[in-house]
Amino acid sequence: MITITMEAELVQHIRKLIQDNQIHTVRITLTDNTNITRSRYVPAKSFLQSLSGQGINYPSALFSMDASAQLVPEAGAGYHGGYPSWVLKPDLKTFMVLPWLPGTARVIADVTTPGGQPVPVAPRQILKNVLARAAATGFQLKGAFEFEFYVFKQGNEALTPAWQGLNCYSDTKQAQVEEILTAVIQGLEGIGAGPEVANTEYGPGQFEITNSPFTGLEIADMAVYYRSAIKEILHLKGYSATFMGKPMAGASGSGGHFHHSLLDMRGTNVFYGPDRHQELSDICRWAIGGQLAHAGAICALANSTINSYKRLRPYRFAPVNASWGNEHRCAMIRVPYNRTANTRLENRLPAADTNPYLAAAAILAAALDGITNKIEPPASCDGSDPYAREDYPKLPACLPEALDALLADQTMLGYLGEEFVNHYLALRRAEWQRFQNHVTDWELKEYFELF
Repeated sequence: MITITMEAELVQHIRKLIQDNQIHTVRITLTDNTNITRSRYVPAKSFLQSLSGQGINYPSALFSMDASAQLVPEAGAGYHGGYPSWVLKPDLKTFMVLPWLPGTARVIADVTTPGGQPVPVAPRQILKNVLARAAATGFQLKGAFEFEFYVFKQGNEALTPAWQGLNCYSDTKQAQVEEILTAVIQGLEGIGAGPEVANTEYGPGQFEITNSPFTGLEIADMAVYYRSAIKEILHLKGYSATFMGKPMAGASGSGGHFHHSLLDMRGTNVFYGPDRHQELSDICRWAIGGQLAHAGAICALANSTINSYKRLRPYRFAPVNASWGNEHRCAMIRVPYNRTANTRLENRLPAADTNPYLAAAAILAAALDGITNKIEPPASCDGSDPYAREDYPKLPACLPEALDALLADQTMLGYLGEEFVNHYLALRRAEWQRFQNHVTDWELKEYFELF
């Protein structure tokens, strides 16, 4: 908890950063339930003045909009509620200077009512709530999202990948796109994301750059900064980056795999069990069991777009059922070979377009339920092809199936809050209905000449 003295010192530190870096504009950002990161641009002087005041106003109507900016009255109090203003309260611990935009800084904000109460449907607040539940049982979350993404050249109507072919890690191919790799690595280092390795991936124009793990809320905050940084940096260089789960038919999808472990309050990794089978503790095993038991509900939050489900196909290194395995990249949960302090799980369910606050909250909530109720996982898929197995529960095949699974999961409703779930369901279902009303290119090509 930040004390008044610490808060004053943090404000003084930010004042110095603004002065030393000649910051003229601060972008105050948040991520909503449509997974859009929105911002208000505030002059640096006004930003500093707001820190001792009420905060920055924010229209609550934006939280009731889907991806097309269509207002969904069922998501919230609707028109009879009047769509009042909320308030952005910057979390000063997230303040950072953007090295690729001279004179600009950004900070992530929490959303509150004018009276200072947290908005219960805000994704960052949902993760805070679940992290508090974890802390009450003696655990803290450590982890990082591992994103894949595609890069295309700007200026063409057709999508032209930044590189062609499928030979990921090819030194020749990577040398041809070194400008991209170097610019992104330097930008991520400049904001403290801790990039570890970078390479081309298994799709034309596809990349992956991993970053260091963080703890608690900072995991999702840094994931938001990571994606925004890459899109902004590459836009300035004449490219367009996308974190869509499946931007091109016939090419690999992009995952947002969540590597995570639980620590006790002393910082010791409680997934490591040196005296247990495969050196995985009972807590780790139960965490696997909980995530598999709640896989459908997790899917609704980790794959929030219609497009996300086109990635979840057999033999595409994406999961299709609730399975787990040691170093098995076809399962929903992979257990990397690392042990001791690096013992962790990789949940491969999220797409790259996942909302990191909601995905982390859902996965953590499921793990906590598994630990609380000592849920044993099924046998691992080690040595077998999980895509061919019929004994594992299948994952939702489309967004409506996942939403139904979330609504039916009373345990997850208890962790996430019924008000949030209703708000989230309204937005996703409105988006699905718009999709159902849309006539696609595929339909025209398939049927136009025939009928």
